[in-house]
Amino acid sequence: MAHFLGVDIGGTNTRLMLMNDQQVFQNYQKVPTHSWAGLTDPLGGLEQLLAAYLQGTSAPVSGVMLGLPGILSRDRHTVLSLPFIPALDNQPVAQQLSVRLGLPVCMDKDVNHLMWWDLTRLDVLPDVAVGVYLGTGFGNSLWLNHDFYHGAHGGAGEIGHIPLKDNPLLCPCGKTGCVETLTSGNWLSGWAKLHVPGTTISDLFVKHADHPDLQEFMERLARTIASEMNILDPQYLVLGGGVLAMAGFPLGQLERLIRAHLRSPYPASGLTIAISGVSDETGCRGACLAAQRRFRQDSSSQSISQPARHLAFRREA
Repeated sequence: MAHFLGVDIGGTNTRLMLMNDQQVFQNYQKVPTHSWAGLTDPLGGLEQLLAAYLQGTSAPVSGVMLGLPGILSRDRHTVLSLPFIPALDNQPVAQQLSVRLGLPVCMDKDVNHLMWWDLTRLDVLPDVAVGVYLGTGFGNSLWLNHDFYHGAHGGAGEIGHIPLKDNPLLCPCGKTGCVETLTSGNWLSGWAKLHVPGTTISDLFVKHADHPDLQEFMERLARTIASEMNILDPQYLVLGGGVLAMAGFPLGQLERLIRAHLRSPYPASGLTIAISGVSDETGCRGACLAAQRRFRQDSSSQSISQPARHLAFRREA
């Protein structure tokens, strides 16, 4: 039986998991990203990590899928910009790893793997859907006409880098004023340390959701999401990420704010908003499913067997 290795590379942790043809997951592992990315040769460090994982399993692995939080070329062959591992910029990472490991290796934006996991929880794949995953940064995935949309050069879906007027903050992307600098987990963490140092970040919305600064945070988030909805008019909007999973996060308020900014009659009418089920394994599980879709290219890749659904739906006629 064939197996697929999904690898979710984040700024803090790298997660790995195997999945077989029957979509049974196993051998979940999590290691600090710095353990390999901090080496003089990060590509060699990633190779060593994957090789050690593969050596630790007797399962026949048919392919590896990497999820990276950066900009990849449209053909997904080259890393164009990976701010926390700049040594991988302009490198054909997947091809080099494939040669070194002797296995097919592909890669995509990590947020597309989160979105693919959520899409495959649905009974039927939609024609048009958008995923917004707010974590450390502002993740955005675009599903247009039954496939992920990468743009002309690979940089589509970077709504976190829309410039905000009168925002002087420098973004890790190198630009000034990006919405992500004021609307992300990073911003929340910095705000909490400055204004409510006695509150743990996990309790931020439990204790301070009504603070004017956090109310403005919610409004910025809603306006940004609604702008994309008005441009793309999707059937589904999937909301997820670690920030939205925080205790006390006002999901109902966020939905009301988003809908208040939607153009009528569409997309205001008929937009389904789904709340993603977030877990530590979601990214690498989605990468496994993406590997199966990429490497097998059979009918099962478009109508995957459905495990228990975890998306919560809200629809306004």
